[in-house]
Amino acid sequence: MWQITSKKSVVLHLNIVVMEAVKNMLSKALNALCALILCALVVIVLLGILSKKMNLGLSWTDESSEFLLSWVVMIGAALAYLNHTHLGVDILTNSLSPFAKRVAAGFVALVVFIFASVVMTYGGWNLFVDRYESGQLLSSINLKRAWFYLSIPISGTLISLFALDNIRAAFVSSEENREEAA
Repeated sequence: MWQITSKKSVVLHLNIVVMEAVKNMLSKALNALCALILCALVVIVLLGILSKKMNLGLSWTDESSEFLLSWVVMIGAALAYLNHTHLGVDILTNSLSPFAKRVAAGFVALVVFIFASVVMTYGGWNLFVDRYESGQLLSSINLKRAWFYLSIPISGTLISLFALDNIRAAFVSSEENREEAA
């Protein structure tokens, strides 16, 4: 698969191997985290349903389920982007040449990187700080509302890192094909 021809190629190959190992560990950790949150969410929602049917008065189930849902959605979005299982429209890129597909993939990854970095990470962090300083509470679980919003910059940071890797992958693939063509 890899033909190592120079010191630069060795370093590039090692970087790719390390990045793939990190992505694999992150994927496993994010999968486990999403599974754990989803299990807790199911239990809490069932408790909420039983509480309403049996008049038990467990008021904390609504806010707890909203909190967990926001986290599983944002972490799941990062995981979907990592695994390339997110929603995408490929009708335009299907007709492109392999090189043009990689260029388009690199461009899309760049747009995703900019959005995730600016809107999700930077904007989400500012939202978290603003809510933290406001002191707003989720009253039934006595937790600052800011922790609800922290999932946004965390997800944005993860998606930004994965987008950088997708940009690298498009660039490396393009470089390899240019070397093969020469």
